[in-house]
Amino acid sequence: MLALRLYGKEDLRLEDADVPRLEGAGAILRVRATSICATDIKAYTTGARTKIPVTLGHEFAGEIIEASEEHQKYVSKRVIVNPNIFCGRCEYCIMGEHVLCPNRYAIGIDVDGSFAEYVVIPDRAFRVGGVYEIPAHLSYEEASLVEPLSACFRGQRKLMIGPGDVVAIIGAGPIGLMHLKLAKAFGAAKVIMSEIDERRLEIAAKLGADHVINSAKEDIEKRVMEITSGKGADAVIVAVGAGSAQKDALKIVARGGRINFFAGLPAGKEEVPVNTNIIHYKQIILLGTSMQTPYEFKRTLDLVAAGIVDVKPLITHMFGLKNGLEAFSTALKGEGLKVIIKP
Repeated sequence: MLALRLYGKEDLRLEDADVPRLEGAGAILRVRATSICATDIKAYTTGARTKIPVTLGHEFAGEIIEASEEHQKYVSKRVIVNPNIFCGRCEYCIMGEHVLCPNRYAIGIDVDGSFAEYVVIPDRAFRVGGVYEIPAHLSYEEASLVEPLSACFRGQRKLMIGPGDVVAIIGAGPIGLMHLKLAKAFGAAKVIMSEIDERRLEIAAKLGADHVINSAKEDIEKRVMEITSGKGADAVIVAVGAGSAQKDALKIVARGGRINFFAGLPAGKEEVPVNTNIIHYKQIILLGTSMQTPYEFKRTLDLVAAGIVDVKPLITHMFGLKNGLEAFSTALKGEGLKVIIKP
């Protein structure tokens, strides 16, 4: 089969690989759609993976073509899979915070992923509620975006975004735009988007942002305070990995507001000097989130299936796997939003 495999920093190869065999409990999935994520880009630019070489890809949807006896009911089913494989037995899993599981590993990161024609789905994915059927009316391409959207769902759930909130989102890339759509679905009264790319600001406006700010040309604090009559945003989501954006979040959040540092920072730039008195005196709730629990994964699928969150406008490019290197190049250049590979 064809597979896009990472051998190290900036060393991604399209090559023939062995079709995976089912050894023990689990299933084999034929990949029908898989999208390129910022995490895949980061792996390419840094070469940082626990397994090298590794087939990248963790946002995917497909069809189960083979399964062990206990999972036979899934054969021929169209499914999506949470790529984070949890133990289901540790203290964190038992309390419903699977993302903190110390025994977690991930498809496309620790084991071979979905930038291939076939991928192994481990038994534990089924046992902890990580495999769900795709409703007939939902395309594989749309279903493949449930994974990143569910990470955003977790972020907003932890941030307690609700009806009437003013939400500011820093970064209007694919993840920032997903947060925009979710904030609107959760009842936000206003969503303010900040970005330095004019093209992405135009897209944000078309997708429903109430206000857009080019932070390279405008004072973000001044604009947010003008928009909110001096109050600031009830909730701020930092959807870009930049320390300056984290500092801006502290400037534009309202008293008693909430901030989610949703995007991680690049290696070597993790430490950001901030005025912690702002957190103290404004009495801000500051948190970070990543990944998603099985519950959040399922609820996000329900939102997409119900048409409450439409992910189709986020899909800008589609490539066959034989053009996988071109697809990756397109994603690297930031020429579109979500780039889909269809093996």
